[in-house]
Amino acid sequence: MGGGLFASIFGSLPVGAIVDRVGRLATVRAAAVLCGVSMLGLTFAHGALGSGLLMAARGIALMAYMTAEFAYASDIVPRERIVSATSTLGMIGNLSFAIGPAAGVFLWQHGIGREQYAWGALSAALGLVVLFALPGGHDVHSTVRRRIFMRSAWLPAMGFLVGTTLQNGVNNALAVLTFHDRGVANGALIFSAMAFTTFVLRYPAGRLVDLRGPRFVAVPTAVVQALACLLAANAHGWVAVVVAGGLFGLAWAAVVPVGVGLFFERSTSRTRGAAMGAYNLAFSSGAAAGALVAAVAAQFGWGYTAAILVSGVAPLAALPFVLASPERRMRVSERRA
Repeated sequence: MGGGLFASIFGSLPVGAIVDRVGRLATVRAAAVLCGVSMLGLTFAHGALGSGLLMAARGIALMAYMTAEFAYASDIVPRERIVSATSTLGMIGNLSFAIGPAAGVFLWQHGIGREQYAWGALSAALGLVVLFALPGGHDVHSTVRRRIFMRSAWLPAMGFLVGTTLQNGVNNALAVLTFHDRGVANGALIFSAMAFTTFVLRYPAGRLVDLRGPRFVAVPTAVVQALACLLAANAHGWVAVVVAGGLFGLAWAAVVPVGVGLFFERSTSRTRGAAMGAYNLAFSSGAAAGALVAAVAAQFGWGYTAAILVSGVAPLAALPFVLASPERRMRVSERRA
């Protein structure tokens, strides 16, 4: 299960540079092919090594897809709606994530196992067909020999994303088991509540970032996530689990627009792929760090409660660095530079 996560960590920056070099459309189509092939392979794979390698390929595919998708979309929409339009692309993923975990657990409990991977491969194949209808006029290729992988100006945004993503690693590792032990029949409800709330609120959060800027929205986002972690740490019934998931969704609806806004401030059309690579690196690193926090907490007997409380403190600790970073409005000329 960790194969995809660690592949994303090591592949984020190189993939971002590749997107800038070969173009958005070529990357997004290749990513869809790789995703379908890896899902098909998981239908038949047995053993930790083979499954881990396929999960790594799937992780690279999803990360490359999102990097190219965001970079491509940023060159289509008007500047005044660039954050909301780009970050809203994740709404379909949020809807899938709202349905997927709970439905997957339900199907697995009723004897439907690896066949689910085959259905995922079919879905990826259908998505690939649609991708060939995307117009090439908005694709961008960089001819500059010197490749940009990372900029120091992106570090405050990366720190905030790592802090807000920490809870993902903790919840993925411990939430379902913890809530099951507390008497909640389907602990995956926290993910469904989070994803549905994110789906509903992502566009309004993106518009707020468009209008007021990412720093203005970052403050309530960190506060709400801290409250969600506090409630989840003390949740012992399905109602509390769902409410905690809703608060996580409220925060997560804004995390992506805030991150996108901060990165777009400090990148141009020619470096948008590299910026999105750093964006994905922050997400993957935060989830990995959260999984590590969960493992340490479990090892020493502190459990989910301690791990999720650490996740609540993390975005608050990163917030001052975001607020101290200089604001920079993206000029229209930069979009076609």
